[in-house]
Amino acid sequence: MVTFLFLFWTLSSVFLTLNVFRPFASRKSSSFPAILISFALGWLVGDLLPQWILLNFGILLLFSFSDIFYQPLGWGGLVFHLSGWIILCLRLWVILNLPERLDQKMEEQLGNIWLKILPNNHPPDSILGVDWYSWLNPNNAVEEDPRIEIVREHVFHEEDGLLLRMDIYRPRNSKKKHPGLLQIHGGAWICGSKRQAALLMAHMAAQGWVCFSVGYRFSPDIVFPQHLIDVKRALQWIRNHADEYGVDPDFIVSTGGSAGGHLASLMALTPNRPEFQPGFEKAETSIQGCVPIYGVFNFSEPFNEKTPYPAKARVLKLVCGGTPDTQPDCYQQITPANWISKQTPPFLLIQGETDALIPVEETKTFWHALQSKNVPLSAFLRLPLVEHAFDIFPTLTAQCIVPTIERYLILLHENHINLPGGK
Repeated sequence: MVTFLFLFWTLSSVFLTLNVFRPFASRKSSSFPAILISFALGWLVGDLLPQWILLNFGILLLFSFSDIFYQPLGWGGLVFHLSGWIILCLRLWVILNLPERLDQKMEEQLGNIWLKILPNNHPPDSILGVDWYSWLNPNNAVEEDPRIEIVREHVFHEEDGLLLRMDIYRPRNSKKKHPGLLQIHGGAWICGSKRQAALLMAHMAAQGWVCFSVGYRFSPDIVFPQHLIDVKRALQWIRNHADEYGVDPDFIVSTGGSAGGHLASLMALTPNRPEFQPGFEKAETSIQGCVPIYGVFNFSEPFNEKTPYPAKARVLKLVCGGTPDTQPDCYQQITPANWISKQTPPFLLIQGETDALIPVEETKTFWHALQSKNVPLSAFLRLPLVEHAFDIFPTLTAQCIVPTIERYLILLHENHINLPGGK
């Protein structure tokens, strides 16, 4: 029995370690639950590396009280475990050195203007510099920050009997006009929480930004573009109450992850479009910059026989009310690349290379579309060995990457101030 348990644990550990580097669930053949499980396991093991190694060590210590290590199987299993730990430590080294690499990439793409923006928050430079308290207690860590105040569950609109709400993060004791950040949560347009990406919002609020994490209705109760319309209503509310909350209505940046990254992109790409503003067509809905993180940009390829993605296609059928053949207009509207123009504001695209849900090629194709229109102050960051949803909680990976996002947002604001007519 002990031999069986040891073998099972060793094989499971090997599986979970390899899944961090290459998700086992295939987008072409795996079910949606299998893909989600592969993503969740890779995300947890990759970011809770020290805890994972301690757990493995503790379990191996328990096995040492048996006679398993008097057998070749025991020593072979021990070698597998140690090899896995070494490989995971290499991943940790890559993540801790990621900020320096991202800094170089941003300088290459943006030039000297990037060097003029000094970071206010520094990423951890070693395992001892990681804020594990924030990772394990994300809500308490954010809400205990004395520099900011958080207004939860504020109603900004009622639609079909449903109250649409937002969370507001803002600096304390200041009434001047602050730059605004509009955060849109992910969840495949069918679920999600406004508390996603609280680390970024709390940090930006501490630096003088007013951040709004907005909720919206979900499919299958609604179909696109109702999700986008809800977020545009939130932006209308923000601008109508700009004086009350100390927001500069002339400078608001959108951001979000996954489905939220998609909606954030459309917010930036479809300003003042009457078809997305029914009943409030005259409202100003322009956005001054966008940071989509592991966003969704391709909506037709999952239905292609050469590149099938059945799990994603199933979700899109709910979101769009059909397929590209039955709802062609909806799929034209929902695709961000179709809205790129010379008036498109700056974009910072961020995508993990080992993302189990969204392939990096999807973001790369959208990046090329932005480049074809010469969108200014834009950049694309590919993150090695980084999974989907790395920023939902203050994870190790988030703590290493969020400072770069903060710095980019500050760059956009300072560039806005220095433009003719800027404030």
